[in-house]
Amino acid sequence: MTERDSFSVIAIIAAHNEADIIDAVVQHLIRQGVLVYYMDDGSTDATLEIVEQWRGRGVIGIERLEQTIDGWSPHVFAWERILQRKAAVASEMCGDWFIHHDADEFAESPWPNLTLKHAIRRVDELGFNAIDSIRLDFWPVDPDLPAGADVRDVYQFYAPPEAYNRLQVRCWKKTGMAIDLASSGGHEIRFDDRRVFPRRFIVRHYPIRGQAHGERKVFGERLARFAETEKARGWHVQYDQVVNGQSFVRDPTTLARYDPDAFRLAVATTAGDIEELERSVKEAHALRESSAAVGRQLAAAQSQVSRLNEQLEVTQGAVAARDVAITRLEFDVSRLNAQLEATQGSVAAGKVVITRLESDLAAAKSSLTAALSENSQLRACIEEARGREGQMRGTIADLMRQLIDIRQSLSWRWTAPARRLIGFLGQFR
Repeated sequence: MTERDSFSVIAIIAAHNEADIIDAVVQHLIRQGVLVYYMDDGSTDATLEIVEQWRGRGVIGIERLEQTIDGWSPHVFAWERILQRKAAVASEMCGDWFIHHDADEFAESPWPNLTLKHAIRRVDELGFNAIDSIRLDFWPVDPDLPAGADVRDVYQFYAPPEAYNRLQVRCWKKTGMAIDLASSGGHEIRFDDRRVFPRRFIVRHYPIRGQAHGERKVFGERLARFAETEKARGWHVQYDQVVNGQSFVRDPTTLARYDPDAFRLAVATTAGDIEELERSVKEAHALRESSAAVGRQLAAAQSQVSRLNEQLEVTQGAVAARDVAITRLEFDVSRLNAQLEATQGSVAAGKVVITRLESDLAAAKSSLTAALSENSQLRACIEEARGREGQMRGTIADLMRQLIDIRQSLSWRWTAPARRLIGFLGQFR
């Protein structure tokens, strides 16, 4: 899909019992290149079923308001909440432009050679983001609408809009900004930086389609359902002058016959005007682009200044930190110099001590050498003594063996009494 084909316009329609016209309205929008999102307000006729037939063929979504609006009631026409719901859906959906569209009207391009979608795209290209429309009310001049007939073919006489319907800014570009449709009663979309196209599109409105339809719609489906709180705000005044039993059929002499070409000539921009408008828009775009470029340069310069200020603050902070560090280093250098001087004095004293220690060490080494020599001599003496001890132990062992041998001999035993006597007599010497 090309970028041009991706341009989308979505009409959001809410309806209650519009089965006789809804099919023609949906088909018209689809043929005009506009997608449809439908909200059913508790219809009891075939309106919802007719729209369902177009799902996936131009109708991109269908919802029942009783399921999406809290506190919905079939007995109340909750117009404010419907408008709020439309605004919410438009904000949530992906689309380039949206139309707050009624179920009994036909929106048209002011240029005969452009479809509604292409006309809106042209407005978009010219830099506008909202479109106003002139709404023409078509009235029946015959009692009944033939079954299956297109109202545009049958009812061709219109009246200019009433004062309360002259403002019709109901087509807007999605900009991402918050939108307000409800506070105006649906007559205009409101958002910041709204730029309304200076020429109005055309909306052909068919509120009443015959006598029977008018009686059913006004007295059975509208007046009884209008919320009193909304009427107190000046809403729903279109049927205030209608009384039960009156005729809805108008005299064609009191109306104007609709000539599409003549009417477009009256409201559409001429070719020269379009060229002048396009030139003005291009010049405005060029000025905006130039202004935007200057703005971007200014923003870039301001950003650079901001960055430089930040860098300066960081540098000043670093310089202050370095000053503190230098002060500390100077103090450390002074302290180390004092320690060095003290150490140098200690080194001189240490050298004297070292000389003394070296002398003592030499004396100690000499004493150690003498001690080692004496120790060696002592070890030799010990070894010699150990040798003599071994010899003596051997002699003693030999003597002991001889003694044992003597004691075990017969002569030793025989002379034992004599030895005892000798020992006894020895006591008296």
